[in-house]
Amino acid sequence: MLNDTVEEIVRREIDTILLDEGTSEWTLADPLLATGLNSLMLAQLLIQLETATGVDPFGAERSIADVRTVGDLVAAYQAALDGTAEVQRVG
Repeated sequence: MLNDTVEEIVRREIDTILLDEGTSEWTLADPLLATGLNSLMLAQLLIQLETATGVDPFGAERSIADVRTVGDLVAAYQAALDGTAEVQRVG
C-alpha cells in the first residue's frame, strides 16, 4: 500500500511536471488547468499517477472529463484505491 496520502502523491506529481514551468501556488479547489498544466501535461500526470498509485480510476464508470479540480482528481484516485465508484467533488 501507499505510504503517502493520495493528496500528497497528486501534489508531488503535479509539482514534478510543472518543475520546468515555474510552479505556482494552487489549491485543491483550483481547476486542473489553472495549476499550469496543459493537456499534454495532464496526460503525463495521469500516467505518473497510475504508476504511483497502481490504479486507473478512469474507465467505464468514470471519465477524466468529469474531473474539474485538483480535489476532484484526488477524490477519483482515492475512490479507486478504496474500491468505490462514486467520486465526491471537492471545492
